[in-house]
Amino acid sequence: MHRRFSSQDFVQHNEVGGIIIAVVGTLYAVVLGFLTVVVWQHFASARELVDLESAAATDAWHTAVGLPPSVRTLVRRDMQDYANVMIDHEWAEMRHGGFDKNADILVMDAIAATGALVPANLGEANAQAATLYQLSVLHDDRLQRIAGNVSGVSWFEWLVLFIGAILVICFCWLFGLRNEQTHLLMTSTVAIIIVSMLVLLFELQYPFRSDVGIGPDAWKATADHIRLMQTGNQMNMQM
Repeated sequence: MHRRFSSQDFVQHNEVGGIIIAVVGTLYAVVLGFLTVVVWQHFASARELVDLESAAATDAWHTAVGLPPSVRTLVRRDMQDYANVMIDHEWAEMRHGGFDKNADILVMDAIAATGALVPANLGEANAQAATLYQLSVLHDDRLQRIAGNVSGVSWFEWLVLFIGAILVICFCWLFGLRNEQTHLLMTSTVAIIIVSMLVLLFELQYPFRSDVGIGPDAWKATADHIRLMQTGNQMNMQM
């Protein structure tokens, strides 16, 4: 465009072009900002969900203290194995949009054992109710986490963002400056900012798939906590 027309043709339309780019840029910024906020909230919610899920597993391990020894041992073993599955297998599967089926088996095994218990006294009844509640929370949070790992920005939304980015960057070349290097620097700045935002959006849309995503740190803390409880002096903390 600049080779075909003289620079003076662009300079004299800078004022009109400025008004148009302000409107176009604002509309694009609204769309990009809105999607970024939505994706960021989704990312933050996923992080909070992992914390709640790991906390539910830890609480189930603790509330099982009031259950009969056989059931208590099974529930606590399942919770410990569940944390290890999260660390060793499920997080790797989630990077590809999958999950580990063994984790489901462990949760249902603990629920079945706790639910089948016939309490012999009020203490066992309270422990059964508390443990079942925590296991239900664990189960529901797991389902929400898996569902959230397959929902991201749709292809149509990406198409709108890419078209808008191309138009905004190309429109910057319709302005005229006496110094071509300055014009190139200004346009490059706009391009770098837009591309950076798109890359951030791409990395955050799936909280468990990218290198900047959510790691199994909460589950490592859960596993460490269970090991600490097992090596403590309190006898009721043993398996």
